[in-house]
Amino acid sequence: MRGFFGLTVLMIFCIPLLSGVSTAGDKTLTLKDCIDTALKQSPLVKSSDFELEASKQAARGAKGAMFPRLDLNASYFKENRDVPYIPAQSLTIPPKFSDQVYSWSVILSVPVYEGGRLSGQVRVSGLEKAIQSSKRAFTVQDLIANVMNTFNKLLQLKELRQANIYSVDALERQRENAELLVKAGRAANVELLRVEVQLAAEKQNLVKTEETINRTRDALAFLMGVEEGQVKAISGSLTKKESVNAEDVDKLIKSRPDVVATRKKVEQEKARVDIASGKRYPSLALVSDYGNRAGAGLSGREEVWEAGAVVSVNIFDAGIISSEIARERALYSKSKADLRLLELRARLEASDALSLLREAENRFNLADKALAQSEETLRIEELKYKTGAGTITDVLLSQSAMSLAQANYYQALYDYNAAITEFKRATGTIEVER
Repeated sequence: MRGFFGLTVLMIFCIPLLSGVSTAGDKTLTLKDCIDTALKQSPLVKSSDFELEASKQAARGAKGAMFPRLDLNASYFKENRDVPYIPAQSLTIPPKFSDQVYSWSVILSVPVYEGGRLSGQVRVSGLEKAIQSSKRAFTVQDLIANVMNTFNKLLQLKELRQANIYSVDALERQRENAELLVKAGRAANVELLRVEVQLAAEKQNLVKTEETINRTRDALAFLMGVEEGQVKAISGSLTKKESVNAEDVDKLIKSRPDVVATRKKVEQEKARVDIASGKRYPSLALVSDYGNRAGAGLSGREEVWEAGAVVSVNIFDAGIISSEIARERALYSKSKADLRLLELRARLEASDALSLLREAENRFNLADKALAQSEETLRIEELKYKTGAGTITDVLLSQSAMSLAQANYYQALYDYNAAITEFKRATGTIEVER
């Protein structure tokens, strides 16, 4: 009885909480919601995060290579004959033999000079971390741009769908009027057929718009990193309020994340040339070894230690170092050419975006005027047809012209916003902190 009472109380408290929970697909999403979700769940961003984390750990390891290293070694060997595991210490102290050798030792190694290779590797790994950070920033900006364009396309299609529905409703009314006129003998049956053909065409346009909306929703879900079908309703409207400042394009391009990453890549390749050149120089390390060695049954255990310095100088390697230096120099030259190419491409992208923006702005102004004209023309033709001064053909032509004008208007509005987004992407000025 107590268990049933406790379960009832738990359900009473949980039901209000559960009733407030909704799936992501039931929520009306704003542009900010879509961008926030994409930044949290998109595999593209997560992949960039892992690359950045890997570069951080590599930088940490490169710094660690400059510090002393301490290793503990232990070994056991079984030989087929007795071997000297402790060498002779003098004429009166002979070596110790055993067919089993136990040993352990602690080895300390301190790098002193490596021809700049260790410090160069630290610089390379630090630059790699900066490169991955810039690449992540570019990935984020590119993702935001794609989400914005896809979201705006949905807004455009939503408006276009409303226009299609209006056209279908208007033609439905025209068909009803045409049927009444045909029955009254005031219009030929061919006029009714013309209305029905136009109505079928508008219904097809509506179906086409609906299916495009479904595909665009799936594309938005993909960019957000969620399952298809989770994007249901969106809120917002396309406007022509935003503008861009094209005065400092060259300065903006230099701070574009992928340009910054490529510039860091040039520095990294230069550091790799220095590392490869450093292999021609000697290396110096201090080493020490302390441990114990024993024979069978751990008998005759002796303390063993040594300390000293190790110098290594390459004398002949059949041109391996020379070829490595030449390779790194070639990659360094390539990275400089890549940077120049990217800067030129970025300027071209920004110039193209500005050109598209000017074109879209003019096209929008034209589409706005054309839409106003088509609405007025349709109103006049409908009035003329009702008074008997016009024909159904003129009404249908006006209706078709208005539908086309509406489609052009919303497309021009979308193109204007897309051009602004493209300019921001080209100059690396897309807002990330939202």
